[in-house]
Amino acid sequence: MKRRNGLMKAYALIAAAALMLSGCGDTGSAGGTGGVTPSGSSSAGSTDEKIVIGASFPLTGTIAADGQTCVDAINLAIKQANEAGGINGREIALVQEDDEGSPTSAASIANKFVDKDEILAVVSSYNSSCMLAQVDIYKSGNLPAISPVATTPALTGCSEYFYRTAPNDSDCGSYAAEFLSGKGITKVALFYENDDYGLGIAEPFQAKCEELGIEVVTVQTYVYGETVDYSTQLTATGASGAEAIFIAGCVTEQGLICDQRDDYGCGDMLILCGNGGYAPALLGYDTDGVYVQGEFDNELSEKAKDFVEAFKAEYGYEPGNWAASAYDATMIVIEAMKNCDGELTRESINEQISVITYEGVCGTYTFENCNSAKEELMFEIIDGKFVHIE
Repeated sequence: MKRRNGLMKAYALIAAAALMLSGCGDTGSAGGTGGVTPSGSSSAGSTDEKIVIGASFPLTGTIAADGQTCVDAINLAIKQANEAGGINGREIALVQEDDEGSPTSAASIANKFVDKDEILAVVSSYNSSCMLAQVDIYKSGNLPAISPVATTPALTGCSEYFYRTAPNDSDCGSYAAEFLSGKGITKVALFYENDDYGLGIAEPFQAKCEELGIEVVTVQTYVYGETVDYSTQLTATGASGAEAIFIAGCVTEQGLICDQRDDYGCGDMLILCGNGGYAPALLGYDTDGVYVQGEFDNELSEKAKDFVEAFKAEYGYEPGNWAASAYDATMIVIEAMKNCDGELTRESINEQISVITYEGVCGTYTFENCNSAKEELMFEIIDGKFVHIE
């Protein structure tokens, strides 16, 4: 198995350091701020009390780098807000937890967050399966949660206390098929991770392919976080007559498939990765010439450029799709807090998120049935960089 480059090693060190600093997650961390003093209620009003946000992301395992980049973006948003005066002079703090990409761990963390009265909002989670495990728990505690990454259509309209800056998978799947059709592809191989995220993209992709006259000549599945050898899937694909491969999954598995494709007769096929691959980690694999879906263009606006500059200055690497989405999610929560009239409570913050219009680094957000309509973008990896193509 090909190992990632030095960038990935740096990510791993960052993640490990964050875990050592956060311990079991009971201390607050927001750009160097101290611990959190429990308020004992689901509201916070004293100017001496910190305003606490929870974060649940995978900080260990195969997607730890992506989880850490989300937490980095959240911390950057909080740091900037604190430097600008916080919420009416009150400092914001972060309680972060490692859900390990496990729905069981995610549910446990959600219960912990609900029970901590001082936590007034949550930015969570990376995996759709983890978010599905959490959403009803957050609802039971009237705790507003916003996800920068969980994309499954099953979350649409699931709770009045849930929102997402991430796109809906059904839109991603349809857009991928339209892109391939525009490239003249008539036969495609579909690879997807066999979970809520993969299926959420794969099913609408297949439906749109049928509508557009693209034949899905082979469907190959794999297990997120476990499959590392793709010889069987790629051998079948090489013999299928496919002209392209579409991969609906997360970055590590997409990278491994790209690394191994030449060995099984798939080297000349067009490769398109779903938005799970729009992350710096993908650049550590054999991916030059690979197309990737995403929602963040760092040249989109001055606000986007300023975010990239600040992120690189703070962490020493360039943010990707999910970092930008996590930054926007956190800023939406902070803006909602600023818009609250009177006492800050979980309920008052949720009300403000539900009616917000916010201009973020990825575009303008308003929410309906938890979803924010986002324009899908396409990138090509050229010389180790994501290049937005029209």
